[in-house]
Amino acid sequence: MSEILGTLFKYLLGLLAIVAVVVVLYEALSSNKVSTAAADVTTLQSNVAQLYGGTASTASLSDTVVISAKAAPDSMVSGNTLLDPWAGAVTVQPDANPGEFDIILAGIPQSACNKLATAVSSYKSISINGTADSAPVDPGTVATQCSAGSNNQIQFTFTS
Repeated sequence: MSEILGTLFKYLLGLLAIVAVVVVLYEALSSNKVSTAAADVTTLQSNVAQLYGGTASTASLSDTVVISAKAAPDSMVSGNTLLDPWAGAVTVQPDANPGEFDIILAGIPQSACNKLATAVSSYKSISINGTADSAPVDPGTVATQCSAGSNNQIQFTFTS
């Protein structure tokens, strides 16, 4: 009987070790997606600002223009659409203010929303799930505006 219990205990410890490894890998991949998204937004912002630099208006800006001009990182482009690392839609559009543009990411999980909103810099303003904030956004504010689930939206507004 004690041999059976010993064997079961050994298998249980092995199973717990496997679960721990899976959890650590999941957390590492999640953090990597935030880093990728932040780098993609920064690259996209820089390329769009360069594309529209010196112009008074960004009225012609669209996802199609960004893709055609090769202003988006290759990892974001899927056919005629832009996607974030969580497969959510990315939209690039003119802002209501002339000379400014928006990069909007949708379908962001709560844990990533908190990190991504504070990882990107050099934006003029940010809107999280429809609530606008000026730069730099306070991490405590971000925590209350990012909602549970995987459907958060962040809109970064940049100057061209």
